[in-house]
Amino acid sequence: MMNSLEIFSWFEHLYIVVVLIFVIGILASGKKSGSIMAWIFTVLFIPIIGIILYMVLGVNWRRRRILKNKLENSPHKMFVSLSNELAKNELSKYDTRDIFSSYKDNVERTDKYMRDMEDHSDVAKLLYNTGSTYLTLNTSYDFYFDGGEAFDSIIKDLENAKESIYIEFFIWRSDELGERVKDVLIKKASEGIDIKLIFDGLGSFGRISRKYKKALEKAGIKYRYFLDVRYNILKLNYRNHRKMVIVDGNVLHTGGMNLGQEYIDGGKQFESWRDTNIRITGEMCVHYLAVFISDWLNSSGKFDFIIPEIEDSSSGDYLMQLCASGPDTIWSSLQMLYTKMITEAKEEILIESPYFVPDDSIFEQLKIAALSGIKVKIIMAGKPDKKIPFWVAETYFEEIIDSGMEIYRYQKGFLHCKNIIIDGKLATMGTCNFDFRSFELNYEINTVYYNKEMAGKLREQFFEDLKYCTEIKNEDLDRKGFLLRLRDSVFRVLSPIL
Repeated sequence: MMNSLEIFSWFEHLYIVVVLIFVIGILASGKKSGSIMAWIFTVLFIPIIGIILYMVLGVNWRRRRILKNKLENSPHKMFVSLSNELAKNELSKYDTRDIFSSYKDNVERTDKYMRDMEDHSDVAKLLYNTGSTYLTLNTSYDFYFDGGEAFDSIIKDLENAKESIYIEFFIWRSDELGERVKDVLIKKASEGIDIKLIFDGLGSFGRISRKYKKALEKAGIKYRYFLDVRYNILKLNYRNHRKMVIVDGNVLHTGGMNLGQEYIDGGKQFESWRDTNIRITGEMCVHYLAVFISDWLNSSGKFDFIIPEIEDSSSGDYLMQLCASGPDTIWSSLQMLYTKMITEAKEEILIESPYFVPDDSIFEQLKIAALSGIKVKIIMAGKPDKKIPFWVAETYFEEIIDSGMEIYRYQKGFLHCKNIIIDGKLATMGTCNFDFRSFELNYEINTVYYNKEMAGKLREQFFEDLKYCTEIKNEDLDRKGFLLRLRDSVFRVLSPIL
């Protein structure tokens, strides 16, 4: 019979074998190099817990989707069977691209619009090839840089709904704003309006009261949780960060704002909240509806939608394109979009994001742009809602400053908008932060504006925000002690998995 020392030695050797197996699995996972190094670091230096974390949070869903597609196209029955097995463990079953492809005239429209474009047609081609999204002409838009104005506009459109209301938010709270929206929804439901709501399984977890949900159910309002963490802990690390309100299929509200009172007044944590939303009428509405439908179906909802025809917006002045991606999409479309936009710049790159945690490739492109004489200005949150991304961002500051970029922290409340403006002519705004989580782990959605007027308005707001910022200088970095720098660097190594 083994004594306690021998048993310990046996378990020690078994653990080493298990760790080696996991390290080999991580190396062969197909993840990006930064993510591979972060997971190996976690498994090696956080005994047992690191392995459990990888089992729960480390699945490469994008590789599974690629493998499934390859197997489905294989003539061999064995591969098709394996594809079906993979499908059982997918993050999402329904692909937005399949819904886009059902609109057969979109390809012709996009080809025509692309021929008429003066600049940035390569950006449009990239989004079409990575996400099958089409160029759209739109008849009107309004930007909102204040939460109160944005939600007043949303509620007004909800009150005027005639057929359908489809809403999706990462965070939905049953607070003062949530009650206002609920009251309108219940009234519209009594008028026979088709209403469907999507809450993120983690972002809205514990934020909607039971009484609130019962009121929705009693009114006949359908709602679903996307990736409900109560039933599948393996999907805990993946979040639907998208935000959209679609009314009658012809009015769209989208941007950085969630449904919570803090987006109007800053809440208890901040004196104010700076964000960006947009209201759009035109072809883009139906394209967002396609994303909503796929998210609804992936949340176990049924396909019973009121789908409008795509109206002819050939008289519209505003050329836009949707860009959506997630952890299981074949391409990291939004990361590719941000990278491509940076390489398109000739004079100026303006970035606003609460967090700045880029991967090495996109950070290299920013440094190349700055060292080539292009003006690069970055605004991030100066008063953080999360400590770790704030610390990690500081590890980039020295290279940012040395390469000639300018980095600012917004001090008037919390900055939450996600905007990129290139040369005052091309811009994107939406839900995607400038960080690894948004690029690789979240379901995100942005709109690209191929319009000088729209880009100009976002640029004008950027410089208005700059008035409430402090610029980070080299001397500010010198004040930070060794232990704090070490802490920040450790979290930077782990950032691809946080």
